[in-house]
Amino acid sequence: MINVKDKEMFNISKEDILCELENSKYKGRYKIYNTYLEQDADRWRRGYKYKFQQSLVDDNLKFFAYIKFYLDKRKKYALVAGTSGSYIVNTSSGCDLGFYLYPQKGPAKKWLYDNEKQWCQTEFLVIATNDEEKEKSHKESKEIEKYLVRTFGLFES
Repeated sequence: MINVKDKEMFNISKEDILCELENSKYKGRYKIYNTYLEQDADRWRRGYKYKFQQSLVDDNLKFFAYIKFYLDKRKKYALVAGTSGSYIVNTSSGCDLGFYLYPQKGPAKKWLYDNEKQWCQTEFLVIATNDEEKEKSHKESKEIEKYLVRTFGLFES
């Protein structure tokens, strides 16, 4: 069970998230993906963003919900829930995952800036949708995002 105070402080660890998901209707539908982005890099090295994008396609992901983590003393904590899609549905851009830190560009980025934290750029958690049809997959990803925001008290992307 997730502690309310931890939710308010964005102090829910990656392990807590995985434990909660394992006991939810999303059991077996989540996976941690390597972004192939180095922790302190400001952009992907040549070919690595493609490798990351291709891993989503290889797993036949269409639309999906995700959690991005931040680092605190090398431990990972959940901060943001969002939705995106792979090249299968976003044929020109693929997944729009980014790790920018502009405090004026949203509450999660402002929180990171104000608390002197940084994104965990090396991985993120994905929850796959069940639906094969594009529009239904997109709708389901939004429903999963709402569940993540409500359950863990995360910022919306």
